[in-house]
Amino acid sequence: MSDTSPILSMPYIQPAQAQKHVTHNEALRLLDTIVQLAVLSADLSVPPSTAVEGDRYLVAANGQADWAGQSGSIAVFVDASWQFIAPLAGWSAHVRDISTTVVFDGAAWAGQVPELNNLTGVGIGTNFDSYNKLAVSSDAVLLNHAGGGHQLKINKSSLGDTASLLFQTGYGGRAEIGIAGSDDFALKVSADGSSWVEALRVDALTGRIQTAVGGWREILTAPRSYFVDQSLGNDGNDGLSVGAGAFASIGKAVEAAMMIDTGGNDITLKLAQGTYNLAQPIAVDYALVGGGRLVVEGDPGAPDLVVMDAVDQVFTVAQGEVLLCGLKLQNTSSSVATISARGNSHLLLDSVTFGEAGGHIEARGARLTLAGACLIDGDAGYHLHLSDGAQFDGNGQTVTLTGAPDFVDAFCVCTHASVARFAGQSFAGSATGTRYDLSANAVIDSGGVVLPGHVAGSTQTGGVYL
Repeated sequence: MSDTSPILSMPYIQPAQAQKHVTHNEALRLLDTIVQLAVLSADLSVPPSTAVEGDRYLVAANGQADWAGQSGSIAVFVDASWQFIAPLAGWSAHVRDISTTVVFDGAAWAGQVPELNNLTGVGIGTNFDSYNKLAVSSDAVLLNHAGGGHQLKINKSSLGDTASLLFQTGYGGRAEIGIAGSDDFALKVSADGSSWVEALRVDALTGRIQTAVGGWREILTAPRSYFVDQSLGNDGNDGLSVGAGAFASIGKAVEAAMMIDTGGNDITLKLAQGTYNLAQPIAVDYALVGGGRLVVEGDPGAPDLVVMDAVDQVFTVAQGEVLLCGLKLQNTSSSVATISARGNSHLLLDSVTFGEAGGHIEARGARLTLAGACLIDGDAGYHLHLSDGAQFDGNGQTVTLTGAPDFVDAFCVCTHASVARFAGQSFAGSATGTRYDLSANAVIDSGGVVLPGHVAGSTQTGGVYL
């Protein structure tokens, strides 16, 4: 039998040994040193001069003086001298001056690495619970890069599950963003935490955006035609086919066009033959998204078969480029034009017949272009009324007048720095009334063309007639 224990080397009391208490006390002293091992420091290489009975240290590297040659040993001050115990691999000690537990690996003492895998939960500044396994109570949370960038990943198990960020007020949900119930990316909001409104959705397949009020905005890859037939159509249709598949109203067709991203393509509204009695003007208040042109087309070969009649205006155009083609326009007003173009709009006319009206075309700051031959067969206060810097270009086209229409004010009223270019244009037929009324620094470039009417025009306040 050995004289010492195999692990701690504590001395055994031998048979018939004298002074057994010495051996016993030596073993107790060893246990007193290493059991519940807590040392004052592990950073000293030189023994402190103020050590008192029972002080314990872990000797740092390169031990000196009384600690020479004892690097890594446990040093305990007993009976006014230092005693040393060599640790075994796996021993741990709490270092009081740094409040850290260190472990001896067989060569040196090192900080103990806690096991952080498969934890029940973590609470930082607060307590976690069975649902919120990670809970943080803090003014801010920083997730910093460890290189060039950083990703925060939120993963869900399957399509119908949720991966999102939820924003709360008083622990009541107010906004949520992420992929919930599908792989579409969505943003929804709530005023009370119970009733939710989806404000935005991005389709995972196409990348198209849906809003709460707008729906999907289709992007065209080719020109699009919508059909209008007030007899056979229905505004519940998609308007993409003639007859029974058409819209019933022009307003619905304009609304459908406004919902599309044209991708630079034109959208044509094809009107079936008939007389459209309008209770409200056809309003084009916005340019088509994507830069395309809106074409309102009746029958270019027989404009009189597609009649648009109104009490006041037939068309109002405020933005974008609009072409009216193959239509007859008229109203019962004594003063209001059938067409009003304003702002940044560009209105083009081709194969349009102007019937009896308070006025035919009014433009305020807008641009007008004759894109094809037109016809006038009804009386009006004026054919053109340009103001606020509007521009008209006859573009070399022919306007035919039938039945000698009468223009009460003037065929062309041009004022407030507007410009009308008739050079190259021709007129067939005759009319009565004043040819032009020009004022306020406006300009008419006739190019030698005589405007319709039987009374010479008048020029006032800086108007220029060329």
